[in-house]
Amino acid sequence: MTDCPLVALIRKECILKETGQVIDLEDHQTRILNAMFTPREDGLLKYMTYVYSTPKKEGKTAIGACVAYAFARLYGGDCISIANDKEQARSRMFVRVLETLAEIKKKRPVQYKRILHEDCWEHGFRGGKNESEIVFNQTGQKNPGPHIIRAIPGDYAGEAGAMNAMTVWDELWGYSSTSAERLYNELQPIPAIPYSIRFITTYAGYYGESTLLWNIYDAVVKPDAQTDEPMGQRVEGLEDLPVYEEPLSKTICYWDHENRMPWKTEEFLQAAKNAPDLRGREGECLRLWENRWSSGAEPFLPAELIDSIMDRAEALGLRNNMAA
Repeated sequence: MTDCPLVALIRKECILKETGQVIDLEDHQTRILNAMFTPREDGLLKYMTYVYSTPKKEGKTAIGACVAYAFARLYGGDCISIANDKEQARSRMFVRVLETLAEIKKKRPVQYKRILHEDCWEHGFRGGKNESEIVFNQTGQKNPGPHIIRAIPGDYAGEAGAMNAMTVWDELWGYSSTSAERLYNELQPIPAIPYSIRFITTYAGYYGESTLLWNIYDAVVKPDAQTDEPMGQRVEGLEDLPVYEEPLSKTICYWDHENRMPWKTEEFLQAAKNAPDLRGREGECLRLWENRWSSGAEPFLPAELIDSIMDRAEALGLRNNMAA
């Protein structure tokens, strides 16, 4: 299968700080991103809202950075990275883009100078606190206006009327303030721009708190009210992966509970799930390592203990007079 332009660019240019090499996408990542970003017959993108949600340490932030970089390079326009309520000014995703550029400058200086605007390429992009805007050259892009990736805080109130080509939301579960919700609603994809999207990377959130994320999850994944099993429309060709779409809102959502990265051994996962800081916090453990929604509150007694007590009581002939 031939990669779509965005995936092809990611695999050609996005160098990871950890390895100093171009990112080696896993098969499932490649298939999902190709399904998301393969253009329609008219050349436009099929979706406007993209959700990439997995358990912890599955490369969500790196994927978000790669998508932001490749989108800015291919389509251009005003690309905005928004920090959530847990961060002060810049998302981790934006920092990862800076790290990628630093690696490109070190490993491929000619390419680095070619892709960045002359007012921008002299910077080292080491993740410094003053680096909040990346300006790209305008060769090849399809959107009008400046071709930049810029970082703004989640409580920023000055984006009314912005002509955003892309907005990137890292850990949407953490956008819980009223100002963040208003900003999310303000920064809708813009139909007047040929290519305008929002891209979301996130864990599951908390019932009653992560309202923005829950509304998307509920509308696209469509969890059954009784069993929590997903009832959403699956994406054709990805039936073996948990990828759902909602055509009316042009939303695609990859929402996974499995740990798919090859280095995450059973030994590693057992150690992670039994970490001291998660002791007695089963809901948070499931949220991080299985990408399950959490109430944010733990039961007074573990479910396993309650079940064992009920089984023993039944064996002793005790009867629950409160049962209907």
